[in-house]
Amino acid sequence: MKIAIRADGGLQIGMGHIMRSLVLAKELKKNNNDVFYVCKQSSLLPEKYEAGINKVKEQGFDVIIINEGDIFAELSKIQADCLITDSYDVNEEYFNIIKKYFKFTGYIDDMNLYYFNVDFIINQNIGAEEWKYKVNKGTKLLLGTDYTMLREEFRRVKDKFIDERIHNIMITVGASDFNGITNKICDYLKELHFKFHVIVGPCFTKENIYELMKLSEKNKNIELHFHADMIKIMNECDICISACGSTLYELASCGIPTIGLIVADNQKKIGEKLNQLKVIKNLGFYQKISKKKLCETIKDLDRNIEKRQEMSKKSMEIVDGKGVNRIVSYLEYINNN
Repeated sequence: MKIAIRADGGLQIGMGHIMRSLVLAKELKKNNNDVFYVCKQSSLLPEKYEAGINKVKEQGFDVIIINEGDIFAELSKIQADCLITDSYDVNEEYFNIIKKYFKFTGYIDDMNLYYFNVDFIINQNIGAEEWKYKVNKGTKLLLGTDYTMLREEFRRVKDKFIDERIHNIMITVGASDFNGITNKICDYLKELHFKFHVIVGPCFTKENIYELMKLSEKNKNIELHFHADMIKIMNECDICISACGSTLYELASCGIPTIGLIVADNQKKIGEKLNQLKVIKNLGFYQKISKKKLCETIKDLDRNIEKRQEMSKKSMEIVDGKGVNRIVSYLEYINNN
């Protein structure tokens, strides 16, 4: 099947849509599907979507560039059997129009904002199976952590050994950090005795990177990681401070006790649900998190190995690593029937 994936990434919108759709794209390609991307380009700000386009090309996929001001006319020219959209730049009109251009259409969702005139919806998030979607009678709903799309290295991970005390802490807020959340966290925690492994994403601003480098030079317990090997760092760390996005599922697969920060509205339900299940300790929206609260949470986990062991065990139970295979199997089924 010839499959087009409509997604963007960049400095302001982050790389979440690109990163999770790439997991699906690679698995589809492995199963002999012809997969390519359709990405927007801005005539006013050519660098706006550059990071996303470059990442897709680096992973070996062709990219068709469309003008962000004339999306429908551009999409009508795309030759594919199936269009999968992973973007917030959509509405009901979008789904109604693209339905005319492709044999199958699907949407990767995490907000449930519209009536979806599509053939299938993928929502990989915890608790999504409880949501009431407005869809056509025949629309297939692929919902919940049975459909979580994990990168290949996170699909077969051994149980996590939980040390008596915490020594190494990972900090990650995503590929972009327009609001300087990483800088704020590091400034809060720099005086603690732990070693901090800080992930610097490809879309961090130059100003924030410069400030982080200065902070790291002054505080030897802060180590910056560029082009990070995420699974290696996760396995080396005792706990993680993470945004409540897709990275939570990778951390869960590794059994890493995690302190969650909500850095975008679409992360609220994920953070709250995983906190309710005692998989993570969710501190809420990053703007409201104080130095005292963050430090106390880390110290509490440091003193409480039983709590960390429970978090690790529960986290490894929520994902089985087969989510993307289930999605690919469904797409093969609809193509053959």
